[in-house]
Amino acid sequence: MNAFSRSWHLTKVTFDVINKDRELLGFALLSFIFSTLFIVAMVFPTIVSKILENGYSADSIKAIDYVILFVTYFGLAFIATFFNVCVVYTTKIRFEGGNATFGESFQFAMSRLGLIIQWSLLSASVGLLLRLIETLGKNFGKIGQVVVSIIVSLLGMAWGILTIFVVPVLVYEGLGPGAAIKKSIDVIKKTWGENLIKAIGLGLVQFLIIFLIIVGSVGLTYFLGEAFHVIGVLSGVAIGVLLLLLTGLIFNVANTIFNTALYVYANQGSIAAGFNEENIKGAFRPK
Repeated sequence: MNAFSRSWHLTKVTFDVINKDRELLGFALLSFIFSTLFIVAMVFPTIVSKILENGYSADSIKAIDYVILFVTYFGLAFIATFFNVCVVYTTKIRFEGGNATFGESFQFAMSRLGLIIQWSLLSASVGLLLRLIETLGKNFGKIGQVVVSIIVSLLGMAWGILTIFVVPVLVYEGLGPGAAIKKSIDVIKKTWGENLIKAIGLGLVQFLIIFLIIVGSVGLTYFLGEAFHVIGVLSGVAIGVLLLLLTGLIFNVANTIFNTALYVYANQGSIAAGFNEENIKGAFRPK
């Protein structure tokens, strides 16, 4: 089975899991809604700090801005991690032949609340550190700033890769942040090979769907614009944006499902229900 066929099969399998446990989309949707509301809520203190600039020193305002930034990073990390734990737990029970309810998965995430908070604090600290490094790059001129920005981007990418299995570790092992990262790295060492093909494969299918949505939305917007003028154009754009958001939510869940299946195989040596041996073993590099 070639890479594209394998990736296409993985996409169908992960979508099948989503179809059986549609609450997975509910968790993803709640994560998006709460993250959006949280960002909106954090805009207010940012505006307040700007208003206070006349009464406080620039250093004091900068300190306030960094506190707000850290709280923002923490809040977004907490929301994302909490609902991803719900997704992974629901997937875990499905792989084991069960069927977790929305409430059961939510309750499990609550039982891991301490670990989720610890991980969110670490994640927010890393995010703030990268932001500080990028800010310091402004002191090295335009070329230095570009170089520092590239370095920060690479560090952020590396951090994302090294921690890709942290949430499955939180669910299956209940380990703290440091041990979870170490465990995630151990799994990556086993799956480093064609695991990247998985990302490309799912991304290709996602790209094709997004392309079709954009083309369809442009046509729909033109048609509605001709019929209903401004209202029609706005309606067409709104429909296109909603479809793109839905696509992003679905594929985010699909990637989480497959990462969970890889984690199960790496730690238990078993093939998750719905996946076949060729696809799972094909994602592991030969020793």
